[in-house]
Amino acid sequence: MIVNEILTGKRPGKGPYKIVREELTGNDAYLTSFFFKLGANFYVFSYQSNGVTKHTFIDAGDCRYYEKHILSILTENDIDPANIERIVITHRHPDHCSLADRLAQVSKAKILVHSNFKNLVDGNVAEQEKGWWGDVQIARFKEHDIVYLLQSDGEKVRTIAGVDFPVVRETINIGKAGKLEVLACPENKQTHSPDQLIALYSARHAPYSAEKEEEGFLPTDDLIFTGDFWLMTGPRFNRGMRSLYRHLRFTFHRIKELLSGKGNSRGNPREQDAPAREALKGGFCLIRVKPGHGEEFIGTRLIPEGLLADSDLLMKLGYPSRTDKSVLEQASLAPRIAAIKEQAYTAFTEELLFWQELGYSFEDISDLVLRIYREQTGGDAQAKLDRKQRREQIKATLLKLSNDTTKPEQLRKLAETTLAKLGTAR
Repeated sequence: MIVNEILTGKRPGKGPYKIVREELTGNDAYLTSFFFKLGANFYVFSYQSNGVTKHTFIDAGDCRYYEKHILSILTENDIDPANIERIVITHRHPDHCSLADRLAQVSKAKILVHSNFKNLVDGNVAEQEKGWWGDVQIARFKEHDIVYLLQSDGEKVRTIAGVDFPVVRETINIGKAGKLEVLACPENKQTHSPDQLIALYSARHAPYSAEKEEEGFLPTDDLIFTGDFWLMTGPRFNRGMRSLYRHLRFTFHRIKELLSGKGNSRGNPREQDAPAREALKGGFCLIRVKPGHGEEFIGTRLIPEGLLADSDLLMKLGYPSRTDKSVLEQASLAPRIAAIKEQAYTAFTEELLFWQELGYSFEDISDLVLRIYREQTGGDAQAKLDRKQRREQIKATLLKLSNDTTKPEQLRKLAETTLAKLGTAR
């Protein structure tokens, strides 16, 4: 888990942010996470290289909010901008990458992007996307050492829950023991952005594998940086006139394209990149997720396998996601629904026992369940409803477990203790 955490709050001209610095288990490096209310988050690995503290960035932040503040924000937090080695960009939206130009100016850092990012730099994108960038000079990326990460047939892949994520470059060394693996998001007809990358960090010899216990490490020592690919909360924007104008301009270009019949590949946000996103949600026993917006959260297969909202039940029954949920009240479906719920209960209890096998104490497990409960909030209307139902499922499952005499006594006591914590949770 987190070895050392330092929290500081700052409020530059355009909005609040929080900084979390942590030592990385089994490594001589540390990570500084910058969680922004306005604009996107970015993350900085810091480590020694030839006697100098160097830095690797995941995303770079939004020049429209922080260009005047970014250098002082970094130096105040012991990050020398001149010592940035590389900047990995998760995708080409300006809130994630527009400050890379400024940071590369002062550091000569390499900017690592998906090969599809080149279309943006060359200006070969729709007017809608150009409108979103506004007066930011995209072509200035050409002045820097920009590395386009290619995908090709037969390349190395990392398979997560049955979905292949192409590995687009050699592993990046972080400190003496850490490894950063950069993956391309699989292509999909409806996508958030055609150039999305995610990054996996670990200092373990067998990273991201919940099935292999390794001395001194826990699954939550591993990190995944997901950009906008896997979020709990979406971006927030300044309500000022400039921001309003930018949104109106973006909406105008979107309507113009739709009327022309061109449309776009983004579609319903809930359907963007759905197969790969669902793979991530169910592909890890436990992992800490560092998203592009909002604060860190726990990624765990416990949620899709053991905590079922009505929308999850519809999917397991084979209905389309937009089906009216009243179908679940049909008497003919009652036996199937009961069987699915019992399977979810079994998956929940087996997962808690598996966490114990991996090295978590019962107190750790209780705290993890409490954290997952607290994180099941927010999102759009449908997400809020799903998460509310999952919170209710956590309580109901723990209550059932606390009274289940077929389960080990320690597990029943864990359920009782966690229920008491949930009673005071916000």
